[in-house]
Amino acid sequence: MRLSRIFLFICAFLIVLSSSVGVTAQSGEIDALGSPELNAYAPNNDLTPGSEETLTVQIGNEGDFQRGSASDRQYVTTARDVAVSLNAGGTPIGVETGEQSIGELPESQTGTPEFDLTVPDSASPGTYTLTVNLDYSYTSKARDAPSLRAQTSENSRSVERTIRVTITDDARFEVTELDSNLRVGEEGEITGQLENVGRDDAANAEVSFAPESETVVALESNVAVGDIAAGESTQFSIPVEVTSDAEAVPKRFDLPVTFRDENGIRQSDDDPEFRVDVANQRDAFLIEPVDSSIEAGGSRALDIEVTNNLGEPVSDIEGKLFADDPLDSSNDETFTTELDPGETTTVTVDLSAASGATLKNYPASMDFRYTDADGDSKLTDSYRLAVSVTEPADDGGGSPIVPLLLGLLVVAGIGAFLWRRSGGELNDLGGLRDE
Repeated sequence: MRLSRIFLFICAFLIVLSSSVGVTAQSGEIDALGSPELNAYAPNNDLTPGSEETLTVQIGNEGDFQRGSASDRQYVTTARDVAVSLNAGGTPIGVETGEQSIGELPESQTGTPEFDLTVPDSASPGTYTLTVNLDYSYTSKARDAPSLRAQTSENSRSVERTIRVTITDDARFEVTELDSNLRVGEEGEITGQLENVGRDDAANAEVSFAPESETVVALESNVAVGDIAAGESTQFSIPVEVTSDAEAVPKRFDLPVTFRDENGIRQSDDDPEFRVDVANQRDAFLIEPVDSSIEAGGSRALDIEVTNNLGEPVSDIEGKLFADDPLDSSNDETFTTELDPGETTTVTVDLSAASGATLKNYPASMDFRYTDADGDSKLTDSYRLAVSVTEPADDGGGSPIVPLLLGLLVVAGIGAFLWRRSGGELNDLGGLRDE
């Protein structure tokens, strides 16, 4: 019984072994004949005069399998070391990109090399043919079986394919006569002319302004500019806010345009762009003391001229003076109802200086809380001003020449009067003696 079990185990092992060998031998058999079949396509082939564009060329491999097992067709239909170049000879189009390598390209897969093109502004609308040059290697025959010596046939091939591109005569746009008053921490606007440099008219045109910046904010993202005939221009104006965190540097922005063509179909031109300068932040107010001197130990009313330095009217302007020892103020707040851009008003605060103050300049400062043209309340930075403490006026301890002269004149007058009077009395006495 035991021998029977051993015999059955050996038989089963031999059957499994023979099956494994058979599968291995069968899986190692390759017998295929064929070649790759490459083609070129340009699905997005519209080009615009006066532009630099990127053209994506699709390279497809349809494969040409002639003989063998379907599971072996990849051995002979795969293209290897595929190189693609584009030739625009005989057209107004310039190709700026050289040969592109896309490596291995199996059957039913697609490679997508990209080529930078230039289209001159003078290019005539129409359809043009470009030549795509394809260089690659492949295996045309693959044969390998246990009873046969392995055989392969390596080949290389260069083929030409053509694609068509169309230079359109659609409306297209450029930004001209650009102007802006953008400044850090303020609202402003960008103005300019939008010129239709295409060959078709544009109806119901609209510009979009969506800056990719956290410090430049579009107060209006879409601005309608109306109809623009070919060769004509129209003005646009975009309100913009620049935050206080922004840097005073040049900024570049895109200005896509949407419009309806002659068939009423909505079209777009994403190429327009422009650059503007952002100016430094400026003081909201300019302040200038009328007379910033004060005597040590004295007090006085200090008049200060305040000018609106912004490009918009402001209202409810509350000013406050800050002064440190030895300066002080018993009335340090001011109020102005409104100021137009560039307008100046005079505000008054009280100022005093300690009697023992050193005679020199001391710093003081003012800040202002105000309401801007949009109704927003804002607080300025502190504006510094210098106050000069001077020597107090003389309190009478000396001998001024004018009072002295006046005193002498008074004494002399009294003396003259008394002398004249005493002289008259003497004359009267002489008369009595004569009698």
